[in-house]
Amino acid sequence: MNSACAFTNTLPIRRLGLAVGQSATLSVAFVSVPDLRVEHVKLRYTRLAPLRYRYEGLDSGFTAEIAVDEAGLVIDYPQLCRRVWPVLS
Repeated sequence: MNSACAFTNTLPIRRLGLAVGQSATLSVAFVSVPDLRVEHVKLRYTRLAPLRYRYEGLDSGFTAEIAVDEAGLVIDYPQLCRRVWPVLS
């Protein structure tokens, strides 16, 4: 499964507003890149720590631990992306 970017995880992470230890299951439309195939998938986000989340693709069995900054923007998504410069304020 290819992904365009990790930024799509920022939207649910910020919108859900989970407390540490909480999780939420979502039903979403996933657009596969580059073929633009649309799939209905179920996924779960669990807040592990103030700046760490577990992402689970419930249909695929894929899991990843995602690190975010204080604004909830993904800064480390193993094997997909890692922010290498600081955000300027």
